[in-house]
Amino acid sequence: MKLYKLEASNWRAFFGGPNIEDEDRIERDVITIAQTPNCDAFLLLANDTFDELELLDSVPTGFDFTYCQEWGLTVDKDVVDRVITDLGKKADPWKPPHPSYCLI
Repeated sequence: MKLYKLEASNWRAFFGGPNIEDEDRIERDVITIAQTPNCDAFLLLANDTFDELELLDSVPTGFDFTYCQEWGLTVDKDVVDRVITDLGKKADPWKPPHPSYCLI
């Protein structure tokens, strides 16, 4: 999976309107896993390539983990790998995720 950063100022351009009934809404196969405390940027995981987003090769600092808050607020490489493993389990609970699914 790829780790992306989305600035809040680009949210509407990337996802379209905020309501499900909005005609300009764009469905994206992404998972939001973290946000800055003031919600000005978000970290997303995706299998697809999105040229309009900033592709990251490491987990930046300054983000709070939001995917599963019972895991804590810290987001780092190990937490991102845990999310990827969790997503794999949800997709097919009987099949362990392939090691190539790990972020870094």
